[in-house]
Amino acid sequence: GALVGAVSAKWEHKDSGFSLTKATLCPTNGVGKLDFKVAKLPLSGAEVEVKTEPSKSSGSVECTYSNDTLFAGLLVKADSLKYKSATMSTSMGYDGIQVGGQVSFTDSLKDVWVGLGYATKQYFASIEAEKKMSSFTVKALAKPSGDLSVACSATSDLKSPPAVGAAAAYKLNSDMTVKGKYTVASDASKLDCAFNYSALSKVVLVGGVGIPMGGTGGMSFGCGLTLG
Repeated sequence: GALVGAVSAKWEHKDSGFSLTKATLCPTNGVGKLDFKVAKLPLSGAEVEVKTEPSKSSGSVECTYSNDTLFAGLLVKADSLKYKSATMSTSMGYDGIQVGGQVSFTDSLKDVWVGLGYATKQYFASIEAEKKMSSFTVKALAKPSGDLSVACSATSDLKSPPAVGAAAAYKLNSDMTVKGKYTVASDASKLDCAFNYSALSKVVLVGGVGIPMGGTGGMSFGCGLTLG
């Protein structure tokens, strides 16, 4: 029989900023993938990346711009030489404040996402709106000490009871960490607990248990041991 396989290659020209990130040649389909990127453009911080599958007449073009505080991008996809979708996204951060947004299109508006967050070394909080601004999520994280982290989140469409979750991780000592998570949904709630114990050098014991607090289903548990 014949020996059949694919050959792939990549190449970079640093002076011009052009790089062939992937080129795949298959005896059956010809050129399978042909991806390249242009990093050095007249506008500093801008990049263009093209990903194609000539055998399927599909691909995408992504244009991005970024600096120390701002990112903006446009991703356009095509299939069978026809427009498929487009996504525009942007984010900005300054002095702990983060603001971002994303809009997706097909033949019409598909989704809109907007987020606002604030972060320090010990705290983080954010609010997000998605599904065309019909679903809202609030998240928070606190690190009261180097050994303890506490987080919570709540998601609601403002028409039904919210889905709520809370989690914590505590480092008992240099060898053992304990984690717990409690989730509340419209149909059930559950408590999950887990531990990670480094018994010896390169020997790690892990275990966990899931306890249903309502709804259907029973208790679940498991453990594992890693050597080396």
